[in-house]
Amino acid sequence: MAKVAEILFRHKVRFVALVLIPIALAGSVAVVFASYRATATLRIEDPSAFGVSFIPVGWSPSQTPAQNLADSFGQVVKTSAFAQGLSDRLSAESAVSGSSELKQTLATVGASFKAIASDSHLVTLTYTCPRSPLCQSVMSDAIAIYQDQVIGIQKSQATAANVFWSAQLKDALANLASAMTAVRAYAAANPGTPVEVSSSDPQAAQLANDVQLWRAKVDEAQNSMSQAQYLATASARFLQVGTTVADAPHIAGSRFVGDRSSLVPAGIVLLAGLALVAAYALLLAWSDRTAGDPKALERRLGVPVVATIPKLVSSRGF
Repeated sequence: MAKVAEILFRHKVRFVALVLIPIALAGSVAVVFASYRATATLRIEDPSAFGVSFIPVGWSPSQTPAQNLADSFGQVVKTSAFAQGLSDRLSAESAVSGSSELKQTLATVGASFKAIASDSHLVTLTYTCPRSPLCQSVMSDAIAIYQDQVIGIQKSQATAANVFWSAQLKDALANLASAMTAVRAYAAANPGTPVEVSSSDPQAAQLANDVQLWRAKVDEAQNSMSQAQYLATASARFLQVGTTVADAPHIAGSRFVGDRSSLVPAGIVLLAGLALVAAYALLLAWSDRTAGDPKALERRLGVPVVATIPKLVSSRGF
């Protein structure tokens, strides 16, 4: 160790310069490869405010409002409509440096964007990317796109439900009309026989039962159509007014190293560089054959006594 210390002291300028190189490289890695994380928090109200038994379309009653909202947000982010809306917004805002960065952002947003329920009514949104301004733009645009598209999704579901129950109602009305026609025909042919479910005539009882059945189907289709329309409208309204931004989009972490994920490779570069400098110092110490102290000279020359000549200084300073 004394030899290494001597080598370091003798070549201190050289080793200071060598140590500065891995420090500079590590700093460059930490800054150049930094990733930034934008975050925001959404608050969702309890749907019971719209009715004790009210459950928005597509929500699971076994999950909390935040869990349902997080699932809904995660599904919307992965749709092509979301990607198109985000592309239009980022291009209009000039938030991307070019087409290549736009394509990369759209390709990775589905995996990099996270929606996690942090409380029963709070959802934390995070998005990671290489540039701080881009991260914040994507986060702000994602919230706006979700609020626009989720209403459209509710309307689409309402339209689909309306089409389905309209077809069911049309079939039920047609079957009811046929059943009533058959009842009238039977009554005309058998004027003394009552057409009732409790009738002793099996044919009359069956005709009356058919009429009751299709009337119930008509009522079911009408009620279901009205319920579907109400749920879709109420769900869209609930998600529109019940979802608020509790914590505005912002960048978390350091200004220069972002979310600090780049500190790990920077630390590896620094340790590797310092290890190389240390190896170089050991190599110099091993290859150095000069002796700097009396004991080293005794070992090398085999002389039992070695004397050193001190530096002589005259009274005149020579």
